Amino acid sequence: MARAQIFTARIDWSDLDLLGHVNNLAFSRFFQAARVEYCGHIGLNVYQGMATGPILAASRVQFTAQLFFPGNVRILTRIRKTGGTSIVLEHALFDDKGTLCAFAEDVVVRFDFKAGTKIPLGDVILGKIAAYEAACEEEFPGLNERA
Repeated sequence: MARAQIFTARIDWSDLDLLGHVNNLAFSRFFQAARVEYCGHIGLNVYQGMATGPILAASRVQFTAQLFFPGNVRILTRIRKTGGTSIVLEHALFDDKGTLCAFAEDVVVRFDFKAGTKIPLGDVILGKIAAYEAACEEEFPGLNERA
């Protein structure tokens, strides 16, 4: 089983909808924050003026339980698959009680912003992925059975 990055975030009052539970859009923001942190660790950063960096090509979320305020979320993130120019990140979002509330999949592509084209991940980034996941402390749950 692969190891996963652990990302935690606080649920804010502004994350709620009229029914009093966390709005679906807030889940996407939590996953985005975990994705940006993960990409930073493997060298897929993006800052204004950079020539290359990551772009989000696709994202899919499946909700499994409601999430409420107040509280925190814990998101486990790992690489499910690497391609020539892309990675597929898998996320699992848990509440304070350890309930799986959602899982997600993001396709991130390495992109040359000036040329407007995809570019290979390269050995350096692939090596950073292997080193980072080896250093992570928690195992990623088997979510493929739940999809």
